[in-house]
Amino acid sequence: MKKSISSFIAMILVFTMLFSVNASAFIGKEHNGAITAVTDILGGIIDGAITFLGMLTRNPDHPTVEEYFASGSENFYEGTKTFIDEAADGAKWSLGFGKESIVPDDLRDGTKEYYTGGYFTQKVNGVLDDQKAVAIALNDGSGRGTTIFASIDGIGVNNGDVRAIRAAAEQKLKAKGIDSDINAININATHCHTVIDTQGIGLDLLLEIFKSFFLGADRSMDNDFLEVMIDRASDAIVEAYMNTETGSLFYFETVGMSKDEANGIYLDDEYPYIINKRYYTEGFQHCFACFKFVPDNEKSAATIFTNIGAHPTVVDEETSLLSSDFPAYMEEKINAAGMNFMFIQGAQAPVSVDKWQKMPETAGEVEAKIAANPTAADYKTAIHIGYEYARLILEAQDKAKEIEPILNVKMTEYVVQLETGLFGYGATEGFIGTTTVEDSSSETGYSIITEAGYIEIGKDIVLLTAPGEIVPQLVYGNVISAEESYHGTEWTYEATASLVPEGKTVLVMGLCNDAIGYILPDNDFAHFITDTIWDMDGADKVFGPYHRHYEELLSAGSKAGSTTVKVLNELVKNANS
Repeated sequence: MKKSISSFIAMILVFTMLFSVNASAFIGKEHNGAITAVTDILGGIIDGAITFLGMLTRNPDHPTVEEYFASGSENFYEGTKTFIDEAADGAKWSLGFGKESIVPDDLRDGTKEYYTGGYFTQKVNGVLDDQKAVAIALNDGSGRGTTIFASIDGIGVNNGDVRAIRAAAEQKLKAKGIDSDINAININATHCHTVIDTQGIGLDLLLEIFKSFFLGADRSMDNDFLEVMIDRASDAIVEAYMNTETGSLFYFETVGMSKDEANGIYLDDEYPYIINKRYYTEGFQHCFACFKFVPDNEKSAATIFTNIGAHPTVVDEETSLLSSDFPAYMEEKINAAGMNFMFIQGAQAPVSVDKWQKMPETAGEVEAKIAANPTAADYKTAIHIGYEYARLILEAQDKAKEIEPILNVKMTEYVVQLETGLFGYGATEGFIGTTTVEDSSSETGYSIITEAGYIEIGKDIVLLTAPGEIVPQLVYGNVISAEESYHGTEWTYEATASLVPEGKTVLVMGLCNDAIGYILPDNDFAHFITDTIWDMDGADKVFGPYHRHYEELLSAGSKAGSTTVKVLNELVKNANS
């Protein structure tokens, strides 16, 4: 009886938490003292409720930080053992491409529905395009090993599942009698919302919280799908590794794609397709960064892999067919041009696609596609944007410049302290696939182990890997000022890109090897309840323009930003010392 009463109380607290998050704004247009005071009080109540829920559920056994690092970091890759400044004598690039669908058979035949990862209540009961894992194996011919870059259509892939995919790939290669020379496997999530949940932060998480009071904790994403994702993603990696062939690697960029005339940000271009929803400042990537591999064998297909930071959230959450959003239709057009394709998500945090722009150049193709398949009408904007982005990429190929075969890779593990919240609760209770550790230095007693990296491709391109949705200004500069920040304090860390030698292109592979949520500047981190009690559209300005704080709901905590930037900055300094 006592356990039943505790479970009932816990359920009431969950409903209280959800109501608080979704309630109408009831304070707005008040001075900062009242806003922060109410935020602190209600935020504390919610955090207390979440902590209490954790007390009612038996936590999984997590190693301590010290035990974890003493154990040897299983399925972690450090990268190349040495860095080189010049291509090896006679060296050539080698690249292999692999692709596998991760859509389960029971979704294709309509016998099972699945929750999506981007919208709490959305389910898909059929398939419009595909959800897939794509991999590229890249080798610079220096004898220092092969680096894998992989991309999975999904909201995010947590570090524990990334490591499971790595282990499965290595096991499959060994089963084929291959002792691989892989020095890194970097797995990026495209952050598509209208595909099967790949992380477990959504309605499934809340359902598992309820179930855990009676049955014990379980993963909050579909376990059958998790097995499919690990199996087929590792297949794509194996396929890429075994398909490597020599050729030449090129780099080019599309035209600029961001314009915000109303807020004083105006680029001299005609493609205003990318917007920043949280910060009206410069400091994010404005074009597609594109790599093109041309095999020596003329019968083999070329491969384009491209990077930009922008949310694929064009498809409406009311739809019921699985779709990988605009990246799927970029792939369709580039495949039609005879080339393989991989989309790499960048530093996209609050950066999204402006889906209201007119795109006359590709309108006719889109109308023809929908006329042939009326079911696709609800996905028209995603198709249109995908076709348009592919057009920009294909038209920019004549600007491609060859890259010398130099591939330097340095990966590192680091500790991010968990704070009370939806992400922290899921991580400590074992609902999501994080690499969680006990940590006496963390206020909650728990932290996660995650990864970041510094990669040089040729002499002039640097690719940074970040384990979540990182605010691009943390990398590129122009972080929110003290005057405009929530806490009224300065951001004191150097922008990572400013530490890279002048003249080099700096790119970011976000949501890479983990999905720790939004990585925000510490000085502008507020409790997520702030968006409820402070009318984000009409509140008086406090330290300056008000910035929304939705992103804090899905974050490891207020120190994720400074912790990650310190690690990235150290990687850059060490590589260039």
